[in-house]
Amino acid sequence: MDALHTMNANSDLPLIIVACTGNICRSPMAEAVLRYYVEQRGIAAQVSSCGLDAPVGRRPHEYAIQVNADRGIPIDENKRSQACVSAELKRAAVIFVMENHHRHQILHRYPAVGGKTFLLGHWQQGLQIPDPVKSPLPVFEQVYDYIDQGSQSWLEHLLKAGLVHPKEASGSN
Repeated sequence: MDALHTMNANSDLPLIIVACTGNICRSPMAEAVLRYYVEQRGIAAQVSSCGLDAPVGRRPHEYAIQVNADRGIPIDENKRSQACVSAELKRAAVIFVMENHHRHQILHRYPAVGGKTFLLGHWQQGLQIPDPVKSPLPVFEQVYDYIDQGSQSWLEHLLKAGLVHPKEASGSN
């Protein structure tokens, strides 16, 4: 079962969704990076990803897997591409997209979530993170760097805005 649909047991935790076109390159890379920083910083949140035009069930691109592994933040080996689902997008605390046209697609298809949909590169002067799908490995490495910077910036802003919180000190997860 995919990550979006296995989270219902933890539905009280804020959900961060990362969306791109196919859910095989950028959003799985970002899902892993955001999940890593959420865990590292002790933030009580869930992270998932989806694609607006996902070829459902595909493994992430080999270069996405390689780059994340090389950087020490591997993509879950069970990750498979999945389509964005209206109910999950509505439940999300925030939705990150890679390019402006992703935001426009979400506004058109799911108007109720437009106010919580932002570019992952927003804090990097509105950076749009390009699709590396047919590109060589160095492009995936650059995309990873953009994703890493955007993820760290957004987590800081989400904490400051109170949209996510540190886990309780009692040790309960």
